[in-house]
Amino acid sequence: MMDNAMRKLSAGCVAAVSIGAILLGTAGPAGAWGRDGNLENQEFGLFYWQNQSGCVFDLVTNDLNFSDDKYQGSCSASGDWINDTTESYRNRDVYAWKVGTDKDMGGNVGEIPSNYAGNASANFKNKISSAKYTLHP
Repeated sequence: MMDNAMRKLSAGCVAAVSIGAILLGTAGPAGAWGRDGNLENQEFGLFYWQNQSGCVFDLVTNDLNFSDDKYQGSCSASGDWINDTTESYRNRDVYAWKVGTDKDMGGNVGEIPSNYAGNASANFKNKISSAKYTLHP
């Protein structure tokens, strides 16, 4: 669990990951990189459509303001803005994730447990603007 917490704290920082790989002596298996349009193990994903379909915004680290994020990959909404455009979610992370309907975890806040998937309720559908992981499973 501590390894996962450290990974989340350093994800997205290429220099830190490179230094960590050197210190450990091995790069290990391919890890989740996030924000590449592919929902992988140890990531949290917000989907464009219901039932975990369409483009996915895959996160490894917190994002407290979706206003500058766009969908990636070869999906139909690739290049479209993510803020307020997600209808479902899947948590493939060992930690729970919280989502907020406003930036900086404002507005309505909900929590998605580890290894859980579902459709956003009326309070969250096409309204999610921020997300962060928790340090509990």
